[in-house]
Amino acid sequence: MQSSDRSIGAKSLQIVNRLTAVWYRGASAPGLQRLGPVGSSETVVHCYRVDGDAEENMLWIEGFNDSHYVFERAKDELLLSSAEIFTFELARDVGIISASPTPWLYIVHTDIPPDIVDDYNSWYDKEHLPRLVGVPGVERARRYIADGGISPRYLTAYNLSIKDAFESPAGLYARKTAWTEKMRSLFKNTRRKMCVLQT
Repeated sequence: MQSSDRSIGAKSLQIVNRLTAVWYRGASAPGLQRLGPVGSSETVVHCYRVDGDAEENMLWIEGFNDSHYVFERAKDELLLSSAEIFTFELARDVGIISASPTPWLYIVHTDIPPDIVDDYNSWYDKEHLPRLVGVPGVERARRYIADGGISPRYLTAYNLSIKDAFESPAGLYARKTAWTEKMRSLFKNTRRKMCVLQT
């Protein structure tokens, strides 16, 4: 394992890591084995089910650039009638990189007003992610920015070894700041999902 704390400036954003997230309903987790190998040996593929919803799933594919190929294979081989696909670039990675995924992934997927982008980036990078990764049970936090005009544009993913880490005294304390309250009040088109690892 190794620690990671990578930040990418807005004007010099490079493809450090690619993420394709495919949201779909109805396909069972075992069926994802039919997807088979995707991309190169550096590609990481996991399936998550949304906690509390047996029908909502997310395919999480890191390090593969051809999102159209992924989408078509997902539709054809997993027999998906409909799905949402998002492609992202990694903007920030804080915490522990483990060879094995954590059992829980909490995501926040949102839009923000264009006039607060700089403040949003500063808040996440200087305060929010470092504070949350210091909470027991929060192993890693990553922030992504979607390609092009995709909406919602911003995705933050937290790898959790303890499902209720954010509700612990340390988690509540880490999230209780004036800056956090201000920024969260400006989120738009937001979805928050606790996801449990399937494969």
